[in-house]
Amino acid sequence: MGKTTAVCTVSDTNVSSTEVLSSALRARTGRPGRHLKTTTTVGLEIGEWQSPDGQTVSVVGTPGQERFDLVRKSAMPRSTGVVLWLFGHHDLALLDTELWLEFIAAEVSTSKLTVAVTRLEEAGTQLDGFREVVAACDDRIPVIAADPRDRNSVVEVLHTALRIPHSSPATEKPATEKEAVG
Repeated sequence: MGKTTAVCTVSDTNVSSTEVLSSALRARTGRPGRHLKTTTTVGLEIGEWQSPDGQTVSVVGTPGQERFDLVRKSAMPRSTGVVLWLFGHHDLALLDTELWLEFIAAEVSTSKLTVAVTRLEEAGTQLDGFREVVAACDDRIPVIAADPRDRNSVVEVLHTALRIPHSSPATEKPATEKEAVG
């Protein structure tokens, strides 16, 4: 969770919202959880971010609900990098991680994937569980704690997803083409 927030936080252009009131107030388990929100994304939310070298990067948020799989599937294959935003502080977070990894791995190469975990109380120790689950899929997938409300945090996620070295803007390698992150 955090896709819409991350796109809006980092975008240098206006993002058209595809958020609507959620009709589902319960998770797959049939019980409410603290991680549920009252709205849901039903389409692609597209913004643009200027990388430090001046390249325009399309940043795309996709729906999280299974009933919108077709929308997600349309965006991922064309993406240079894919970020899986996970809500880290709920009982089923690691199971959600496994399910998402299965879905994404069936659609794109895991070499495109970065996992960003939000809302962790103790990032260092809590990330270990996510890293274990992700490593079982592909131990090369980066797993980082991130806050989709913080522009610097989202930029760090984009750098990781696009495999841009984390350094000062003056020493970053230029991107070679317009890139999309889903």
